[in-house]
Amino acid sequence: MPRILLIVISVLVALNLQAAPTTAILFSTNPSIVKVHVANKDGNHGVGSGVVVAKDYIVTNCHVIADAQGVHVEKYGVSYPPESLIANWKNDLCILKFKYTDLKPASLGETESLDYETNVFTKSYGGNSTRPQSSFGNIKGIFNFNGFKVIQSSASFTMGASGGGLFNDRGELLGITTVYLNPRGKAYYFSMSVDMIKDMLKNGEEISVTTQSERPFWDNPEESQPFFMQVAGPIKNKMWVKLENISKDWMAQEPDSDESNFYYALSQYYLNNLTVAQKKFKKIIKQNKKHTASYLYLYKIAKKNNLEKEMQKYKKLTLLLDETLTIEIDE
Repeated sequence: MPRILLIVISVLVALNLQAAPTTAILFSTNPSIVKVHVANKDGNHGVGSGVVVAKDYIVTNCHVIADAQGVHVEKYGVSYPPESLIANWKNDLCILKFKYTDLKPASLGETESLDYETNVFTKSYGGNSTRPQSSFGNIKGIFNFNGFKVIQSSASFTMGASGGGLFNDRGELLGITTVYLNPRGKAYYFSMSVDMIKDMLKNGEEISVTTQSERPFWDNPEESQPFFMQVAGPIKNKMWVKLENISKDWMAQEPDSDESNFYYALSQYYLNNLTVAQKKFKKIIKQNKKHTASYLYLYKIAKKNNLEKEMQKYKKLTLLLDETLTIEIDE
């Protein structure tokens, strides 16, 4: 049997790729998704999404309700006003507390063993839709943030989706859809993990006002944002030395992180330090066999060096993980 095929088969076994969520699972999450309505001091109306996470508790993004003069959630044509909230302004998660909502809580998942390329879907009232909308994708990044995780996925969301749910293919809530970036025409979608919600439900302090006391992390000046957001600007503007410097600072804090090493390798690739880049990409896939982007750039390096067998190997492994990358492979 050809060596390349053996490599692909062994990696396929290690990947244990999952099936997409069933229609029944998709519909089972609908009752837990609500529309959030707010009115500001000028009387303007805004909408967002929310997820029922426990009896009489609904989570949304703090930026949806920040400084609102009035807040209520709506489900099945019934309006519910909250009586208090638990706010983590910095992490952009707010949990609204109600009385007698009688709404179905979502099943809360676990992120301890969360893996790259896990199938996920979002549920929200994106675009001010009349019923919950779904989008589908895979986990593309897992980042440490303030003692918890932030999940990057390819499952898209739009205006009005803030506060919606990110679910696995068993219908378990993994995170809350929060913010997205768009470097080089390819959007990165970030969700705050369900672990933050569990901690807030257990340890959070209830307050009665929506006055924003702290900016959300993504609204800070670039140099104060988390590294996974700082890299977006240099990538969009092709500022590879700046990306190199940011990723070096990131690696100093998290030397074994897949992503700190990946963005350093990416900077070296575009600075044409291909040997250094290749070494880093290989280090990443050794510790994370589902890091699709590293396989893709190993393919690109093999192509630059005209190494046909290496090209075949990394092309197969890249498309095995994410067949949507066909266009990038062809380019």
